[in-house]
Amino acid sequence: MYSIDTGSFYSNHEKYLHDMNCKYRRERNFVKNKLPPLEKSLKDYGFHDSEISNFKMGKTEGLERLPPTDEITSIINEYMHWNKLIRHKRKKAYESKDKLLKLLANRVKQNQITDGKDHIRCIREEDIHDKNIISVFESFITRTIGIKQDELSDALIVVQIYYFDVFKDLSFHGFTFRGEKYKYFTSSAGQIRKKKAVFIKESIWNNIEKTIMCGLTVDIINANGGNNVNKHLAYMALTSSATDEWTDFDIDRCIVIDDFETHVWGTYDYVDDVTYQIERRNGYVPIPHTDGAGMMLPSVMTKNTMVRLPWIKGLLGVFDFRKFIEVHNYSPIIKDIYGKEWNVINDDIQIIFTKSQFKMWKYYNSWQDYKDNFKKFNCQAGLCNTEEDRIKNATINYQMLQTLTNITDDEIDKIISKSYKKVSNICTSLDTIKNVLGITPYNNHMTAFQRAIKIYPALLNDTYAKDVLRDIKNSLVKRYRSGKLEINGKYTFILPDFYAACEHWFGHIDVPNGLLNDREVFCWLFKRYDKLDCLRSPHLYKEHAVRYNIANSIHGDRAKRIREWFTTDGLYISTKDLISRILQCDFDGDKSLVVADPTFISIAERNMNGIVPLFYEMKKAKPTLINNQTIYEGLNAAFVGGNIGIYSNNISKIWNHNVFINGTEEEIQHAIDCVKRLCCQNNFVIDYAKTLYKPEFPQKISKEIKTFTTLKLPAFFEFAKDKSKEQVQKRNNSFVNKLYYRIPNKRMDIKKLHLPKLDYKMMMSNPKIVCSKEVSDLYAQVSKEYSFQVNMKDEFVDNLRYLACKIRYQFNDLGYADETITDMLVQKIYGGNSRRKQLLWFLYGYYIVRNLEKNLDIKKTKIIQCIDCDEWFEVDIYSHACRCKNCQKEYRRTYHRERNRRISTDP
Repeated sequence: MYSIDTGSFYSNHEKYLHDMNCKYRRERNFVKNKLPPLEKSLKDYGFHDSEISNFKMGKTEGLERLPPTDEITSIINEYMHWNKLIRHKRKKAYESKDKLLKLLANRVKQNQITDGKDHIRCIREEDIHDKNIISVFESFITRTIGIKQDELSDALIVVQIYYFDVFKDLSFHGFTFRGEKYKYFTSSAGQIRKKKAVFIKESIWNNIEKTIMCGLTVDIINANGGNNVNKHLAYMALTSSATDEWTDFDIDRCIVIDDFETHVWGTYDYVDDVTYQIERRNGYVPIPHTDGAGMMLPSVMTKNTMVRLPWIKGLLGVFDFRKFIEVHNYSPIIKDIYGKEWNVINDDIQIIFTKSQFKMWKYYNSWQDYKDNFKKFNCQAGLCNTEEDRIKNATINYQMLQTLTNITDDEIDKIISKSYKKVSNICTSLDTIKNVLGITPYNNHMTAFQRAIKIYPALLNDTYAKDVLRDIKNSLVKRYRSGKLEINGKYTFILPDFYAACEHWFGHIDVPNGLLNDREVFCWLFKRYDKLDCLRSPHLYKEHAVRYNIANSIHGDRAKRIREWFTTDGLYISTKDLISRILQCDFDGDKSLVVADPTFISIAERNMNGIVPLFYEMKKAKPTLINNQTIYEGLNAAFVGGNIGIYSNNISKIWNHNVFINGTEEEIQHAIDCVKRLCCQNNFVIDYAKTLYKPEFPQKISKEIKTFTTLKLPAFFEFAKDKSKEQVQKRNNSFVNKLYYRIPNKRMDIKKLHLPKLDYKMMMSNPKIVCSKEVSDLYAQVSKEYSFQVNMKDEFVDNLRYLACKIRYQFNDLGYADETITDMLVQKIYGGNSRRKQLLWFLYGYYIVRNLEKNLDIKKTKIIQCIDCDEWFEVDIYSHACRCKNCQKEYRRTYHRERNRRISTDP
């Protein structure tokens, strides 16, 4: 679909003023580049910064101090001339922008007075070109509209908002494009943060409105009291979520019930949202244990999955609630949120949604009312982010590392050891190269290039492969120095104790015991580890939740009994624990980075000494009538007041401050309190789009926090956020800053592997073919334009399908089949040893892999899980192996050691 910005709706005069503003700014920037060498010359002659500032403003104070020479006078005159020109360009740029803003304001005002009769904006045709096209994944709305895969559609258009007056025109009165009228549709929470809006053809909307809204209309919603505007937009945007259709979903096998919530006792730091005073308290905290989570029977799916229906979103966790009822001899009768009783056995209920998942429940008379609309208007259910069969190890990030302020150098070396080995040993073996390239059993979506390397390693001798490896190595160095370290940890869904929830729902126990106690979790992914550090992004405060893992075998029969109920690889947490307050999570699909590294856990435990969760009273969003005015006001407020990036950056400035290196205990505690207050305000800013409530810091506290936040960003942001050296502080000895010196950047030498020589004809179906000039010329043309953005990309995984098809169509127009074009390009590019191979693999990599598989004797393989370390590895399909290479070596060593011991002691 097309993605444009508000500038694409300018009138000719508005466009002229905008272009003039840009022209003067470009000219100003061009002239500014002439100043640094002149300033350096003036400093070399002994002029101070204050004197140079005078020259910049056209003043000659300072000349009398040094005897002027012709050369000095010439430099000063040139410096003053360029600065005068800069001031002139700046003034002209300001004047043109001021005229543009006044013109936009007057036009939108006139349009409001005339109720849109003054003008309707239209897209400038010259702004529609290939660079405006974005790829989108399949979703409920694309399926409802009937947009086909690989098809360019103008049914929906995304608009990036730069000028609010233009957007006000568009949101109130829509726009036209190629004879069709468009109206504002929605903006997701992510789009609101990026100031983006989605528009839809009015004719299409009129046909699909009740399907998208499951029978509701704006008039119906307003008649029932309205809704919070930005919440409403977020709920509408659920239809745009990337989903696969849940083809065998049966709405009649579903019910919606009340959430399970209890008050959990614990110690916490209460932050007052008015005074921002911090008070440590002991007391009960309300915890909605099923906030965003529902259950489904194992017969429906065996993996946890996120789900999307009209007005329904969240996570469905696998739990056999029927078995639970039978084992405990509980009544299968349960009430839905409207008061109707259901027999989950007799009514064959397979999925139980919770009230928190059903966002618009109050606008329907009953669950039956929703179901009837769902079927009447051909609504769909969609699945997304289903739990993987093989969950790969993850990397940790700087936010989770920087809060470990009490750490030794030896501990840092242990934590970075996996990263250090990976970047140091890139070319020591074929296995290490494959691992770096992502050719592992955990990669279920390998690119064609990765698959080709896997079956034909000789490709690594080619210049393109070496360039790719070098880029990956440089990327790894950058990532590791920014804090993205390899860790023994995995991302997995956070799930509540469904056993406790069923005790509450079916056993009618107000405060059930469940299967897990305080400070206990259950994670089968790490059944060999007794302790886990449970983390979640964003990680702003000290949010390391170290917990006992009851899946570990040391818990014996208890672990086995719990595994009968908790059958997935999710992280199950206790209903007696404040862990959800530590992680600031709900259960609608949030994932935790679960870390099992013993060294890391011991460091985290030490750093969490005396740390308790934060708690603050969040405001509820108020409903309003939904109309053009309230939609614009809600979005405008969110655009202006919803910047959350500044808070995480400011918090990073504190965690990496010298106070944690050489400060007193009192100074350190003061810095931590500043973080607590910033975390509190950050959460109000996150909700600002919905609540319009953002309390400011009292003057004294604001001043204290600014002693940290006015500083530059930490040095490692040069790698983490691509900041320049001028934008960051001098590197100090904070944990993440120390990574710079510990992560090596060594040269690669692939020759030591003694790989076989590359025979490019193995990549061809017809090795005698010669590339035609027209194919060669077209490749050279498109390669210049697209090579950079498709390097190591896959059209299906990276959502570049439209681009791939569009370029292939250009080659098809030459009259050759795809297989023939593949052979031609391989002969031309690999036969001629060209370095520009990115586009070849992106467009025709599938055919190259197919040729390699045909020309080489490729053995069939299977992927199995090691019985000792649980890692997945690949073996020959006929292999009887049950252990990976490392574990097999250790097993044989242990076996022989034990055998020799028995022989030596045998009489």
